[in-house]
Amino acid sequence: MRLKDVRHSAPTVAVASLLALGAVAACGTSTPPTPARSSAVPADLLLPPGDLPGGFAPTQLSVADLVAGNRGPIESAATSQVTPPECTPSADADLNSQVRPDDSAVLAARSRSGALVELVTTARRDIESDIRVTTGRCSTTTTVIGAGTMRGTRIVTRYEELPTRGLAQDSTAVEQSLSLRSTATTTLPDGAVSAQIGYAGYAIVARPGGSTVTVQLTVSGDAPPAATTAADPVEPMSAATFSALFDDAVTAATR
Repeated sequence: MRLKDVRHSAPTVAVASLLALGAVAACGTSTPPTPARSSAVPADLLLPPGDLPGGFAPTQLSVADLVAGNRGPIESAATSQVTPPECTPSADADLNSQVRPDDSAVLAARSRSGALVELVTTARRDIESDIRVTTGRCSTTTTVIGAGTMRGTRIVTRYEELPTRGLAQDSTAVEQSLSLRSTATTTLPDGAVSAQIGYAGYAIVARPGGSTVTVQLTVSGDAPPAATTAADPVEPMSAATFSALFDDAVTAATR
């Protein structure tokens, strides 16, 4: 089995919803791609496609497709065992159950080496939970998949928190934020190994008029085929580039 058939990205490991974000974003289309629009969260709160890093081009992805694509990995995560157990993630599943086409907008993009998805939604992400399950004792976690074709697969994920000080041009608009780089090393039941690098940024942003939105930006590098000796993971962009892009995304949502 090739690991490219199973994607995982930060901050949650392969069996969580961000896995689906990368997989869906990788799909191309012959129709000119446009961000999904909604009345509650207009597409102009998203990053302008022209601000994407060099090498990334927009791809078609609707909010409904994003939510649907997340369901399978979230269900798989429910049967997986995480060590330490207090590091079991929950924010992805909670958010996915709240996201709807009428309260969210999404931008997806693809490069030769990775996938990018930005979500802006009026649903509130539990960033406190994200912090608990990716920092401190949870900065390194081991997940064993308990069901499905990947049963018995072992994933060791190491998280590195990135600075968010000074995030956005109007930093007072940011209620809470978290930015992470992760390296996930996956060992299949037959012993084959592959590693993947990903980034994730989350922020709760105050909008003019007192409302808030969640800004979520994920970038996942393509996973090389699993082998007896793991190949070097693909870096989809540098940490500095991701941090600058997340800053731009948060700034765009404060407009």
